Amino acid sequence: MFRNLIFDWSGTLCDDMALTIEATNYVLAQYDREPLDRTAFRAEFQLPYPDYYAVKIPEARLEDLENYYRKAFAASTVGVTIIPYAREFVQFCRARGIRCFILTSMDPKAFEEQAHQLGMYHYFEHIHSGIHNKEHYIATLMQQHSLKPEETAFIGDMQHDIRAAHCAGITGIGTLTGYNNPAQLAEAEPELTVPHLGALQSLMSKCAPAAAQESIHLNGLELSCHIGVPEEERATPQRLTADITLVPPCTFDAMGEDIDRTINYDTLSRRLAEVAAAEPTILLETLARKLATCCTQEFGALHAEVELHKYILPQLQSTSVKTQA
Repeated sequence: MFRNLIFDWSGTLCDDMALTIEATNYVLAQYDREPLDRTAFRAEFQLPYPDYYAVKIPEARLEDLENYYRKAFAASTVGVTIIPYAREFVQFCRARGIRCFILTSMDPKAFEEQAHQLGMYHYFEHIHSGIHNKEHYIATLMQQHSLKPEETAFIGDMQHDIRAAHCAGITGIGTLTGYNNPAQLAEAEPELTVPHLGALQSLMSKCAPAAAQESIHLNGLELSCHIGVPEEERATPQRLTADITLVPPCTFDAMGEDIDRTINYDTLSRRLAEVAAAEPTILLETLARKLATCCTQEFGALHAEVELHKYILPQLQSTSVKTQA
């Protein structure tokens, strides 16, 4: 079973085809070429894109093409979305200790904006973006991260992705969620083709047991909150404590002493104290959910469990609720 997976981005994890077609048509218009509809675009567009444009617009300079494309990309209001099953699949990989990387031709700045916007950036150990020719570059990626070919696969939606995999001597997995249609993708002879990443997850789950998840624990975090059902109880701040378990966005090995790749528990503790103190709350359950959601949405935890303790009843040491996000 694979210990390392390299992912393409557009068409594999992110659906940005409408945006790409719009930007491509803007580029074509600068050179008086006819616009492409979705069917025509899928039929003719190929990577590496400098080769495609060398045939489509031979008089154009690559630098000018890229500037036009970036301009159209930045000005567009067309949205991008995560492809169904993609987030669940990378979470599945994380739970099994599979190292995940990105190899994409997308402009690095545009990729970073998209990946952060969609909450996907933190799932990957390293990002290789702005790569015009994946076939030439993939050996560098393999060497940089000490990846063994027999333990590695490249997942992509285009012929260029599969050919890049074969150049590195690794498994090429085609997914039918993106730019190439099934016939086009088949021409590159992937070792495996799946309709979507959910199907690949189903196949891999049969032979990839879940690894024990590494976790971060915040024990007995002191909080102050106006909380309680009666209004008179909420009038005075109460002391609460929280026990929090977090699954970080990267394995401990992948963090490599980089605090930006883990969860800064000092910053998180301060933020959770702010959330608790921000407004009066009636139910302990409500506050527990807010804290757990903060851990995942603001700090990138793959999973968060919060047990919140309240010390209000004289006959009990504490009352507590537990929730997960």
